[in-house]
Amino acid sequence: AISLHLKQHITTLKHLNSNNCVNCNVQFGEYHCSICNLWMSNDEKPYHCKDCGFCRVGGAEKFQHCHDCGMCIDKSLYSNHNCKSGKYKSNCPVCQEFLFSSRSASHEMPCGHAIHWECFRQLAAHDSRCPVCKKTAETRERMLPTWNAMAAGVAFQAVPPELARVVNITCIDCAKSDDGRAWHFLGVQCRNCSSFNTVVDRIVMSGEEAHEFLETLQTRTDLTETEDGNDRINRRRINRRRSLF
Repeated sequence: AISLHLKQHITTLKHLNSNNCVNCNVQFGEYHCSICNLWMSNDEKPYHCKDCGFCRVGGAEKFQHCHDCGMCIDKSLYSNHNCKSGKYKSNCPVCQEFLFSSRSASHEMPCGHAIHWECFRQLAAHDSRCPVCKKTAETRERMLPTWNAMAAGVAFQAVPPELARVVNITCIDCAKSDDGRAWHFLGVQCRNCSSFNTVVDRIVMSGEEAHEFLETLQTRTDLTETEDGNDRINRRRINRRRSLF
């Protein structure tokens, strides 16, 4: 049963916007917001943001409110964050909780979409793409080692002639299209941004026909590179001779 003394404290909390009991002066909470009528401990470092209109956690000294995004942004990320109106007035694409009023930390992906940090961390273990637009959810610098490893795998594992395909692709990350590319089961790398986040728009050739086309294309590329290399060597020799006079 609830004691009479505790009932009096509950009544005080309901009717008075105070952090202390008017009868015995006991403190109700380490943190008290008279605007939100909120009592809680200081473990999560709560603070009231007048622009958000309610209390947030994490420490007021670590956050700065962005009036364009309508959200408190970590000060260490504020100068480089991608301002997008209403970005946080949406649900997390993974757990569907409303991001603006959520107490969980949010994360901004390079594409500009927002997601809970914990949801992003779990998602990244299975898929490196944004759940909304399917663009790569990590920065190019962080993904380059992965893309380089995939490119090495493509070069090491040749596609059998009977499975060869010539395809037209579009890169989801940079939106550039490229025709006449060699298909590979590991993916087709974008020549513009190095991403493997590409989709096949059309299969132009397949089988032996595609294999012969790609072999001819590779031979031409090798000859061009050899000629360019020889031209560079000849130019160096000419420059050296000129420097002697």
